[in-house]
Amino acid sequence: MELVAGTHNAPETLDTALQGVSRLHITVTAGLAEVGPELVQRAVAAGVQRITVLWGGWVGPVEQAVADSGVEWTRLEAQEFMSNTLTWAESIRAEGVVREPYDLPSALVHEADIGAVAAVALLDDGHAGRSYNLTGPEPLTPTDRIAILSRVIGRDIAFEPITHEQAIDRLMATGVSRADAEFVIGWYAEPGDAATTVDDTVERVIGRPARTFTEWAKEHADRF
Repeated sequence: MELVAGTHNAPETLDTALQGVSRLHITVTAGLAEVGPELVQRAVAAGVQRITVLWGGWVGPVEQAVADSGVEWTRLEAQEFMSNTLTWAESIRAEGVVREPYDLPSALVHEADIGAVAAVALLDDGHAGRSYNLTGPEPLTPTDRIAILSRVIGRDIAFEPITHEQAIDRLMATGVSRADAEFVIGWYAEPGDAATTVDDTVERVIGRPARTFTEWAKEHADRF
């Protein structure tokens, strides 16, 4: 294995890494909207023939660049990640408390299942030009997740509601822009049908049921 330094936020640093690569996965993160289309251009110029893109919640510049790239592509429209629960870890360890503005259901998906779908789409034929809505096997509210975590770690965890603006301020304190923070917290306020309705795409693509939140909690119990 050859290790090559580079970052997707500076696409020119990846030219060497892209040489000889035929498959590429892109995860849309903060800041990538500006440079992501250039990354797609450089990848296609280097000979990449198939791309999966994990969207940022909507079809933005990167997602559109992938769709317009002229190569085979699959868009992974994952809903809320189970790994978002890790943002609760510090307050659970320190206080036994979770603070969130809303207690609405979300069909969270295990991040490993997103990776498994990406791997199948990159390696197997039959997925080109498709957009896959990815969810877990059950819709859970924050209090549902708290109950599961409490059973797994053997400790009581309380839920304390905070305001919409407090949630935005908390996210901005981590370095997130106001626009991004408002989008994220707005999503929690109105997650929509795609985020709250179980979709069997994960099972259809990878051939086994999507992982449950209980499985995720057991895998990460030591973090809480």
